[in-house]
Amino acid sequence: MRLPMRLRPSRQHASDQRPSTQHPSTARRPRAIAGALLSLALATSGLGAVALSTATPAAALDNGTALTPPMGWNSWNSLGTNVSEQQVKQTIDFMSANGLVAAGYNTVTIDDGWSLWHRDGQTTDIVRTSYGSMQLYDATGHPVTGTDGTGNDPTSGHLTPRPDTFPAHTINGQTVNGIQYLAWYAHSKGMKFGLYGTDTYLTCQMHPGSLGHETTDASDFVSWGVDYVKYDDCPYGPEIVGPDGYNYHTQGEGRELTQSMYARVQTFQRALDAASAAQGKPRVALSVSAQPVHKGVPYLLNANDPARTDPVIQAAGTPPYQSPGYAPTGVWCGQVANLCRIGGDRGSDLNGVLWNGQLQTALQYPGNVRPGSWNDMDMMFAGWQDVYGSWGVTDTCACHKPFTDDESRTELSVLSMMASPLISGADLRAAADAQHTDGGATWSTGITASSLAIMKNADVIRIDQDALAKPATLVGSAPNSSTAPVILKRQLAGGDTAVLLVNQDPNNWQMIGSSLASLGLTGSGYTYKELWTGATGTVASGGTVGGNWVAPHGVAMFRLTPQAAFAPAAVIGDGRYHGIGAGGTGGEALEVQGTCSAADGAIVDVNTWWNTHTSEQWNFAANADGTVRITDNCYTGTQVHGTLTAPNSADAAAYVTNGYDPNNAYQKWRVVQNTATGALTVTNVATGLVLDSANPAATSAVVTDQPNSAAAGQVWTTLS
Repeated sequence: MRLPMRLRPSRQHASDQRPSTQHPSTARRPRAIAGALLSLALATSGLGAVALSTATPAAALDNGTALTPPMGWNSWNSLGTNVSEQQVKQTIDFMSANGLVAAGYNTVTIDDGWSLWHRDGQTTDIVRTSYGSMQLYDATGHPVTGTDGTGNDPTSGHLTPRPDTFPAHTINGQTVNGIQYLAWYAHSKGMKFGLYGTDTYLTCQMHPGSLGHETTDASDFVSWGVDYVKYDDCPYGPEIVGPDGYNYHTQGEGRELTQSMYARVQTFQRALDAASAAQGKPRVALSVSAQPVHKGVPYLLNANDPARTDPVIQAAGTPPYQSPGYAPTGVWCGQVANLCRIGGDRGSDLNGVLWNGQLQTALQYPGNVRPGSWNDMDMMFAGWQDVYGSWGVTDTCACHKPFTDDESRTELSVLSMMASPLISGADLRAAADAQHTDGGATWSTGITASSLAIMKNADVIRIDQDALAKPATLVGSAPNSSTAPVILKRQLAGGDTAVLLVNQDPNNWQMIGSSLASLGLTGSGYTYKELWTGATGTVASGGTVGGNWVAPHGVAMFRLTPQAAFAPAAVIGDGRYHGIGAGGTGGEALEVQGTCSAADGAIVDVNTWWNTHTSEQWNFAANADGTVRITDNCYTGTQVHGTLTAPNSADAAAYVTNGYDPNNAYQKWRVVQNTATGALTVTNVATGLVLDSANPAATSAVVTDQPNSAAAGQVWTTLS
């Protein structure tokens, strides 16, 4: 079955399959709108009425949720309004069984279309105008257009899941609705559950929205077990022409015009927090989805709207003919929600996530990115298959062409560099469960094995989830064409840097690279890993990252780690004896096993550090050839300042001997010190192997082994 395209509120004449003739049986008193009709000057100065407001602006949201970019799945791109319980359960089962949950994709969200077309306070569906908007009424029950900010919503009661697609169930003897059941099912698989709502009178598919019903809906969502809410913005209605003749186009009706998106989202977010506290449940993550065309009508915005006094919005300024607290959401989203769409709906065209799509927008709002606040670049199309027909057979529209694997890698890479949520829109079900038949063709929209592997790339996911929470920045100038390459860099926790080389050309390979200097990396050198091929290597100071051919619409993605700068250790030639402790042992010291009473030729081990034990004290004497002789501080009948000597093979124990031969390379060492951390590395001249406490347990032998910067036992620190 063909899925409907998402209806957008910019359409002036909207209709769907559920016409209604509902009329209000009772009328509610009109809502007071303080200062709604401000002076005409406000039409060209969105912040002109700030002095009239006494509202207290919100501080940046800190509700303890979404501390890293959320990951999961949303039903819309593959299932649309046809989403059902069976499909969601199949998705949960597939994600759990195929490593997606383990990879971090732990939230499953049902998008628009899950509820009936009326609340349970009514028995007939919502009455809509010829423009698709909810019919509002005045105090006497007469219909009004609402384009002047007035009008009452006649609906009441609770949202009700559609019984045909989300039937009720009995769990442990208790009857629950279909949404509550799916939340329970997701939780039983170790997953979180998300649900769709809107800050407008209607959803985008014209089901009841939450505007004016925030407390009721938030309480219901929390009681049903919802962990995550996608909160859309779908104002319907006619074009609005201001008193000065300016055409604001479709911006909604009633409260959609007098309350900013900022205010409406804030109201719902606070209702969610209050419901969570009242019910003793965890707080809910809130995701805002809004379109760039929703900019408000300045002269209708309430004078006391909190967006007018929010310092972040004030600092950014509001353009003429726009209201504060509407688009662009990247300015203010983190004040009232956990993540926020910063652009329009994307389709299965990679350009939507490249420079001329949402990448350029995301780069404009780095201040909105921090733990608990993320710029959302829309649902991923990586792995998505054509749901409108068998691609290339019954459907040849370029707008439905699935991504290539290169394009899937590129999308995931760009989103990860920008610290964007990773919400898949692919059909994450088994191929047999995702079969379609249309026009004589049968095909499956289930995700392929190669796309699944791309989604689960742990190295790329680590970039997205990095604890430093800093989004990427552009390297160099903006691309001068839609096919010119783009280079991004992202600072990571622990001092690493991620670098992404993007080929925006859909048809031609490009050679793309960036010098360390262009990346602002001034270290002596860097090790790297290319995160899609797994290739590793080093880049010396003055070198170039990449510089190889990149496939059409492909990427090369690198994680760079600074190479430690080393200098001769400060302990060399100082005439003193020092204790040295092995990394990963909790401070245990290098010692002669058996202490100073051990026989000549005793091996060395690690043991509890005692500053009075001469068997744990070592002198580092400089040899004329630049090497180092290391001797213990023993002076007994069996041990007389024994010289540390290396074995002739890897993973064998080092030992001390009273005899010393200045020409014996096994008794010579190079001892260097990390200039940043002070840590010592002790390398034998004869073998090139490194002194290593491979087993951290006390009295375990110390060996020599291949150099490994990740081996804690090869990192030694001075204890005295």
